[in-house]
Amino acid sequence: LEWNLLDSSSVKMEKLQTLQLPGSVESLCFHKDHLCCYARGSPCLMYFDLQNNFAQQKINLNQGPGNAGFDEHVSMCIMDMAPYGDYLALAADTSRNIIIDFKTGRQIRNLYGHQNDGFSQPKIAWSKNGQYLYGNTQEGPVVCVWDIASSSIVDRLEGHSNVVRDMFSSNTTDTLVTTSFDKKTQLWLAPAV
Repeated sequence: LEWNLLDSSSVKMEKLQTLQLPGSVESLCFHKDHLCCYARGSPCLMYFDLQNNFAQQKINLNQGPGNAGFDEHVSMCIMDMAPYGDYLALAADTSRNIIIDFKTGRQIRNLYGHQNDGFSQPKIAWSKNGQYLYGNTQEGPVVCVWDIASSSIVDRLEGHSNVVRDMFSSNTTDTLVTTSFDKKTQLWLAPAV
């Protein structure tokens, strides 16, 4: 692989498609052969099939028992998404992270114990093995670590002096990187098990 940093004329991009969504897009990601989008004001995730002419599928986040017929009610905004295997993690602005089955949209887990609201910027990332989900909180300069099996916070990573603004977890190593309003970027390594 050779990078040519001086010759930008070698970069060629072609617009494939323009997608119209019902509101401002707050978060998106690629997962398998799909583009996943969340538009503010919608109770649905939108999947666009990249192998089937961008065919659209809506996944209603209000589905399931107990929704009392409020299929179109919007009670949260999905601010970040992170795919892992057959699952998709969603960070909401309502102090809630949700794990859904990508194929069915069925909610597998709800993760609580942190604080986020409409003014926060919730961010999430999976551990390399998919056992944990990392997420920030408005409560302070920590990263919450949820065990997916128990839906519990099992650790709080402390090291920043201001709220964590973004994070990324490597899918090839057990490394998590976080950045904060304290102008610092921290690297975290999960201990070998």
